[in-house]
Amino acid sequence: MANVTHKNRLYTFYDTAGISKRGKMHEIVKISYNKTMDMIKYVRPIVIFMIDATDGISHRDMTIFQEVQIQALPIMFCVNKSDLVDKKELQKQENAVVANLDFAKYIPVLNISAKTGQWLDKIFEIAKDLRKESEKRIDTGKLNKIISAEYISRPPRFPRNRICKILYITQTDINAPTFVAFINHKDRANFAFKKRLENTIRRHFKFIGTPIVIKFKDREEKKEEKIAENDGEQIDRGGRTAKKTKVRSTTRELMKSKSPSKKNWKRGRSSSSNKVERVGRQ
Repeated sequence: MANVTHKNRLYTFYDTAGISKRGKMHEIVKISYNKTMDMIKYVRPIVIFMIDATDGISHRDMTIFQEVQIQALPIMFCVNKSDLVDKKELQKQENAVVANLDFAKYIPVLNISAKTGQWLDKIFEIAKDLRKESEKRIDTGKLNKIISAEYISRPPRFPRNRICKILYITQTDINAPTFVAFINHKDRANFAFKKRLENTIRRHFKFIGTPIVIKFKDREEKKEEKIAENDGEQIDRGGRTAKKTKVRSTTRELMKSKSPSKKNWKRGRSSSSNKVERVGRQ
């Protein structure tokens, strides 16, 4: 771990000590791997995925990348040793990275050189932007308006009588940005439907370098949640009314104990009238 200050802003770098493939790990490597994954889950840092420009991206790199993607962390790709490769080869390597990342085109790719310091300052700028993107929150009304307009103008294709409609969508969390979409039939939401929804969100709200988590819920689940919320409110209100009635009953008891009873009040009245009669007779 190392702390670096850049433009009056503190950055903390965590070294993963190299993550290798799970099947080819020795005991010490397994311990370092488990510690690295625990750190990633706890700190949730921005991942700088380093690739050697002389070797290019390998199958092992893609395996490790998928491990990081499971944690849904903000990520950037840095192609190191770019000074050792000519421009044509460097462009070829960059195209290979983009081709292998066809399912994750939102990830920025940066050519750097740790030896000469080329484009190292750019890492801090991208990291700052990735943090903002991962903590971005979208207004629910604006989100539903855009999704509705998109699906009305270009409705998705489904087999006959198996139409899947988005009834309501909202963002429930940040870092990673999580969206919950209530639909009419949860079992009909396939990979293509989910991917199109993600692309629509990215086209309007970007989320550069940040994975998006999308969850689907049935219409009945939404109704059950509303019923549960209403029941909770009724119980809460019932508790409040019970407290109020209890307070009122206690105040009445105190008033009764302080105020004289009807019998005592009548006795006092009769005794005073008798005194007046006696005085009059005398």
